[in-house]
Amino acid sequence: MSVIHAYLAKSSSPYSYECLASELSAYFDFETKNGLEVGASANPFTKEKYVILRWPGWSFTAHFETSRIVAEDANYIASVIKDCPSEIKDCAERIRFVFSPDEGRDFTNHIIWAIDYLSEIPGAIIFDESQKEIIRCW
Repeated sequence: MSVIHAYLAKSSSPYSYECLASELSAYFDFETKNGLEVGASANPFTKEKYVILRWPGWSFTAHFETSRIVAEDANYIASVIKDCPSEIKDCAERIRFVFSPDEGRDFTNHIIWAIDYLSEIPGAIIFDESQKEIIRCW
């Protein structure tokens, strides 16, 4: 399992769960021919909805988060990651992708496409949780 976070700067076009679900459905539409199903679920404790993108044999979830923990995580990352952009401290929203294990590396392209989606978000600071590094910031 790997996790990628995109910390979002304040912008004139704010994100929401609905926006994320719609954009990911459109972004990955070309994969429906390969068995992609896009669905939704909710955290049983917080009731927060999230998107599930599921292919035969693999999936990832996409979460839009705005809770206090986002700001706490951003401040922690800023304090421990070398060359972390200081703008991350102003981020109170994030998109979090949680990828299922892919030992056979059959879905590497899918992970790259997902990161490319995040990279297109203006002002996003993308953090790889497992590698403990910033992979992109604009």
